[in-house]
Amino acid sequence: MPSLLRLLNTGNTADVFPALVMTISVIAAVAHLSFIMLFDSAGVGAMARINVASVLLYALAGLLVHGGRTLLAFSLVMLEVVAHGVLAVWVVGWDTGFHYYIILIVPVAIVGSLGSARNKAVVAVLAALFYMGLDVVFRKATPLYALPSHVLNSLHYFNLASTLLMLGLFATVYYRLVAEAQARLHDQACTDPLTQLRNRRFALEAAQHEAAVFARDGRPLALVMGDVDHFKRVNDQHGHEGGDMALKAVAQTLKGGVREIDHVARWGGEEFLLLLPGTAHDEARHVAERLRRQVSQTELRLPSGLAALSITLGVSILAPGETVEQALARADRALYEGKERGRNRVIVAPEPDQAAQV
Repeated sequence: MPSLLRLLNTGNTADVFPALVMTISVIAAVAHLSFIMLFDSAGVGAMARINVASVLLYALAGLLVHGGRTLLAFSLVMLEVVAHGVLAVWVVGWDTGFHYYIILIVPVAIVGSLGSARNKAVVAVLAALFYMGLDVVFRKATPLYALPSHVLNSLHYFNLASTLLMLGLFATVYYRLVAEAQARLHDQACTDPLTQLRNRRFALEAAQHEAAVFARDGRPLALVMGDVDHFKRVNDQHGHEGGDMALKAVAQTLKGGVREIDHVARWGGEEFLLLLPGTAHDEARHVAERLRRQVSQTELRLPSGLAALSITLGVSILAPGETVEQALARADRALYEGKERGRNRVIVAPEPDQAAQV
């Protein structure tokens, strides 16, 4: 079972709830072991025996989590928290603070894997109502055992500190769950569902960022616009499923042929856009030619036969004082010049007329 801290550090929150229940079980078992010794030394044998039972229950909960039965383990932990809280305030008094742990059911129910939001709300509301009822019954009641003041104070602040620590842990877990969900939604919004490349929205954001780096640091940026040749013919001969497979094959070739710092996006339809930071004219042409050759060497075997693929690429280098949109327009013009020249080729756009930019 991965540790909770490791899951939080890596952002892998798929197994957070089992790790959370396991962490609670371990911390609670250690705490109750110390309570056994404390109550035994204070002469409160009933509470010492109750804590022995609690340690055994938390050990069982840990075994259940390890065996994949997390919901049953969670139920046992919540049962122990409620039962122990009630017995503790009845035997040694409200001022010991054992009732604080019942409050923890509310955030655990919300963060935990209890199914629907309605189930979570029901558990949280019932826990809150139960706690308030407990306060009405026991807050001013006389305990069965009167503990010495120093023991009472120690228990009170220990339980208060433990509760605050656990609340902080739950808040951290919830924050990471929310952060992961937001990152996942953003990733979905920026990903083309067919090719799994970044989409036009992400490409424009990345291009603007790289343009800002160019303006600040002078790092060149190459923009490569590509269009699959005769894509309508591929669709007509092999159907739309064959066309989809062709786009996936081209996307994989383009993605595998560039560096990690480069961006490859599906621009729309059968068009692709590559952003190559730190890449000037000669290197950009070389990269585009290599990608063109790799695409043309791709043999896509479909149920309807072999599909020949090729791509035409237009290259532009972002110029000083030029906007991303202007550089994209130059790459697009170079692309269509390549189409007019017979396709399956790379055309590098000329630098913009500096006088026209003034």
